[in-house]
Amino acid sequence: MKVTGIMLSMLDIPAEYAADFNRWYDLDHMPEHLTRINVIFGRRYVATPQLRELPGVLTSELTSGHPHYLTIHSLGGPVDFMSDEARDNMRATDRGIIKAGRYWNRGRPVYNSHWRVAAARGRASVHVSPEAIPHLPHAGVVVMIGQAAADRVEDAVAWWDATQAEDLLDLPGALAVVRYSAEDANEHGQLLHVLLCQGPVDELMVDFARMRRFQESVGRYPAHGGVYEALAVLPFQSIVPMDHRFLGPVP
Repeated sequence: MKVTGIMLSMLDIPAEYAADFNRWYDLDHMPEHLTRINVIFGRRYVATPQLRELPGVLTSELTSGHPHYLTIHSLGGPVDFMSDEARDNMRATDRGIIKAGRYWNRGRPVYNSHWRVAAARGRASVHVSPEAIPHLPHAGVVVMIGQAAADRVEDAVAWWDATQAEDLLDLPGALAVVRYSAEDANEHGQLLHVLLCQGPVDELMVDFARMRRFQESVGRYPAHGGVYEALAVLPFQSIVPMDHRFLGPVP
């Protein structure tokens, strides 16, 4: 099924509750939300302490820094994810979980937004169609949020496609990049790019930092004329359901 949009959620969870939180998310929260009428699939990610300290990371007040956890629900199907029907269904699901006393209360959500798929492209060795790219398996993601200059969204997109996308897909370990446009009115002009990684995200980020230094030297970054401002560059590694070894030894 074609992915038309995503709901992107970031959360901060205290370390002492991390083991219970991850088990709850895999066995309770994610399965419930996959029953919603417009959810195709969901994937979870974690920013380990090592990832949070890598070169090239850009934190933002928008996302409350570099949150511990990221969830991406991929949306599609016959019901548009911004429709009243989809929103009512989401609220009904949440109400049922809350009434049953099964909603997680330790920690806090720090960023939540809806985005519509605008474009997707893979590196030369990825032969699937653009519509299939959001379905690609991957080992991690780099979430990149930026702000286009007022009334210059098309210029920001053209600059990104001509410089950043090309250079990112040349990085070892890069698989594909998906561009999204913001659906929330208060996020007008924001652009989201999600880089899918086929190898370890920490290794890719080292190359990413080196790429950025080169781009700055030759004028490929920042954007000419200020048409695009980078707000956040946040790497996350994929969480395999029920495999929580990234937490380390748990007492």
